[in-house]
Amino acid sequence: MNDYMSNYFDNGADESYPNFFLEWDSAVSSGKKPGFYEPEELTEIIEIYIINNQIKRARHAINYALRIYSDDDELLYDILLILNDFERWNDLLTICERYKNEPDVWIDSHRLTALLHLGMEEEAFFLFKKMKPKYSENKEDISIFYQAMSEALCDADLFDASIEITQEAINTLDMDINFYWLQLPCYISLGSKEKVLELAEKIQKLDPLNSVTWYRLGITFQEIGDNEKAIEAFEYAQSLGDDSEEVLVNMIYTYHKNKNFNKALEKAKEFLNLHPESFIITVMAAKLNSLMENWDEAVKYVDEALKITPQIETLYLYKSNFLLHLEEYKKAKSALMDGLINTKDSKGNLSRKLFKLNEQYPDL
Repeated sequence: MNDYMSNYFDNGADESYPNFFLEWDSAVSSGKKPGFYEPEELTEIIEIYIINNQIKRARHAINYALRIYSDDDELLYDILLILNDFERWNDLLTICERYKNEPDVWIDSHRLTALLHLGMEEEAFFLFKKMKPKYSENKEDISIFYQAMSEALCDADLFDASIEITQEAINTLDMDINFYWLQLPCYISLGSKEKVLELAEKIQKLDPLNSVTWYRLGITFQEIGDNEKAIEAFEYAQSLGDDSEEVLVNMIYTYHKNKNFNKALEKAKEFLNLHPESFIITVMAAKLNSLMENWDEAVKYVDEALKITPQIETLYLYKSNFLLHLEEYKKAKSALMDGLINTKDSKGNLSRKLFKLNEQYPDL
């Protein structure tokens, strides 16, 4: 068995990866021609290889897929997207160069992205200039390649250039909201809070009843340290029907950061009503109660966390400390003894704490 497949099976991947991948890998490992594979299977094979940093094998699968399905534009777009997502810029550019004579806005846009990430700004701007007349008749195409250019410039830390391109797009495409979103990270990186707030207000007016818009604005306000506005945005997203994990978790985090522990706990309870098995939020609820000195409630939530994950040493220390605040000294000792039974006490913290309590309260 080759080294890759040996590691693959050692990691238990034979249970998590599909059979068609194993069959493909076995065939190419032994020098055989692979059999028939659907386009969706080939894209998954390529992605698995890239995830495992098996780039030569990924390239082999890409070339095979593009040769067998030479007329399948959707497969080509999926491959380009995978290479983009995993930041394989050289490979992305290689594929785009292969199709550079095709009048296809997606290929040209990926080519722009690859050039900018590879530090080839002059070539990228030359291509961008050529694309303007090439796709001038279709507003959707114009939006696609302007977005690609703007986003890649921002990723390359060319913030001013990205802002200039997005403004040109806004002027060309009649205030396309996507370009306001693209300007935001640039102004955040430039530290221009005033511009961020100005853009956020424009976005609110353009899309006021979209819960996703308000959630994204909440994240934006977090990034500029405006917790009050972040809370307002998350609350508005929730009022529009978004009770997603992301919204609730960010509300808990922001209320906690703003030292509004009551509201943070309220949102934690909402979250746990929907997701009672969440270990992290259960522990968060315990800590929030402790910050408000609700020791009984803090113990209750630690007990819930221990039901989910009884091997976490820190939880027994939390429980013991909370019980000490309740002057339940015997129970505080008992919590530590439970910890010694259920965990390895890897750093000896439970043993030391129990020893200290035995010295302080020898008769209990």
